[in-house]
Amino acid sequence: MRGALLVALAILAPRAATAQVATRPLAVEARADGIFARRATATHVGVGLARRASRNLEMALVLAGGITTRDDLEDPRASARADVLGRFAPAPASPTAWTAYASVGVGGLFERGTTGRAVLVLLAGVRGQRAFVEAGLGGGLRLGAGLRL
Repeated sequence: MRGALLVALAILAPRAATAQVATRPLAVEARADGIFARRATATHVGVGLARRASRNLEMALVLAGGITTRDDLEDPRASARADVLGRFAPAPASPTAWTAYASVGVGGLFERGTTGRAVLVLLAGVRGQRAFVEAGLGGGLRLGAGLRL
């Protein structure tokens, strides 16, 4: 997982002064997500950092934490996750219209008392000027929403 975080930091790091830089080089988002698996449900609140890599591609790092409830346990456990995602929007995002996008990446899911596990993350979503909603797979069915700050 350390390697994935280093890759994410390298992607999100500021570019050289000669490179073309987007008008908003680094976007911060606050988000809430639910991950619904066969025997467990996780509810996470987190922060995301996103940086445009090109006109249609954005790289993102999401760090979130919350609780996981399991069918075989009475008490919920603390849990966390880290995702490194590439988000592709077929058309450039308009500042006033909602735009569809697809995300692909890897994530790590961590739960107190267990070892972490890596997952492939596949999401589809829509976003407006500040808000977004997404759904997909990654350790179970994922549903998420948030605001760009």
